[in-house]
Amino acid sequence: MTVAIRLVQVGFHVLIGLALVAWRRPARAAEVARLLERLGGAFLKAGQLLATRVDVVGETLAAELGRLHDSVAPMPSRHALLAARQAFADPPPEMLAALARPPIASGSIACVYRMTWQGRDLAVKVRRPDVIRRFAADTAIVSGFARLAARVPRLARLPMTDIVGQLGEALRGQLDFAQETRYLHRLRADLADVDGVVVPEPVDELTAGGVITMTFAEGLTKEPGDPESTERGVTTLVRTVYHMLFVRGFIHVDLHQGNAYIRPGGEVVILDAGFMFPLSEMARTSFTRFFGGMIKGDGEFCARILLASARGVAEGADVAGFQREVADLVNRSSGAVAQDFELGPFAVRLFDLQRGHAVFAEPEFVFPLLCLLALEGTVRRLHPLMDFQIEAAPYVMQGLLTGALTAPGAPENMTI
Repeated sequence: MTVAIRLVQVGFHVLIGLALVAWRRPARAAEVARLLERLGGAFLKAGQLLATRVDVVGETLAAELGRLHDSVAPMPSRHALLAARQAFADPPPEMLAALARPPIASGSIACVYRMTWQGRDLAVKVRRPDVIRRFAADTAIVSGFARLAARVPRLARLPMTDIVGQLGEALRGQLDFAQETRYLHRLRADLADVDGVVVPEPVDELTAGGVITMTFAEGLTKEPGDPESTERGVTTLVRTVYHMLFVRGFIHVDLHQGNAYIRPGGEVVILDAGFMFPLSEMARTSFTRFFGGMIKGDGEFCARILLASARGVAEGADVAGFQREVADLVNRSSGAVAQDFELGPFAVRLFDLQRGHAVFAEPEFVFPLLCLLALEGTVRRLHPLMDFQIEAAPYVMQGLLTGALTAPGAPENMTI
């Protein structure tokens, strides 16, 4: 699919969608969800992220967008069967029978089918046939807008093209099922010692091409259980994310409600490892130290971390003013519980300060922020009184101990 054709397709659906929204205002939330579903590709992924932010888009739109996680219109069974025959010289009859039935879940990248094979209950994830072309066109379109935005004086100091480039690479990684299989194995290993977390095990002999087969996870529901179990599950999910971010430097950027479930007993199940991003050691250590400074309420320390990790600082930049304003922002945000702290506006203000003071930001920082934005939406909805920051303290300390604390150019060590 060429970029020009994709632009025409996107423009057509946007115009139709806007017309429907204007004509049927009571149904505007459902129309927005259907519009994003028709656009598919990266636009559908954006809708999935927004669905986690009921505090931003409201309950009605969040509920409609939530359907995009695993209830998108499925692909025809013939496409799934073709993918299996292309992946395997001789697909097992059980797989072909499963793919001929309706899927149990249908997302933006793939459909999932349930299969019994050699006495094992398995899930078969099959990639949609047109998704690679759509994502390639979408990332090209967004990259073009990023290059234009970088010419705007107010945005010139933001690493727009780098951020979009890294996001595009991570999104393309979602389409690489061989990579996702490796990431599932790594995720299982990284979380093996974390209590209360389950990651399905890939079945390598039934995984190839556009097909991933893994163990089937029972007892999954989107409906919250009793408050005690739900809060226990949210706490486990938050600690899991902190372990991955601060200790392992291996970020899950797509923990929406179609990929992460809380079982009625409070156990957390992570089903997907497609949209992962391995942080560089420098970025992992810098972000860990920055978050540690937030926990302590040490805004000056956070400002020094940002300066040390920046791509560069323009000649004549007001470094003292930058440090002062970052310190004030951090000190005002430190210690707030989930319902009182909004990461989105905080991140926007942080990037705005970097831009305004000619500090060239590290683009890798966008991935931890995207991860925490999705997590924050879940916490605010299900456990609003959680101290989102203090829960991170033991993982920040562990992350600092596993990193190079005295790396050249790094600020002084810290304790939490």
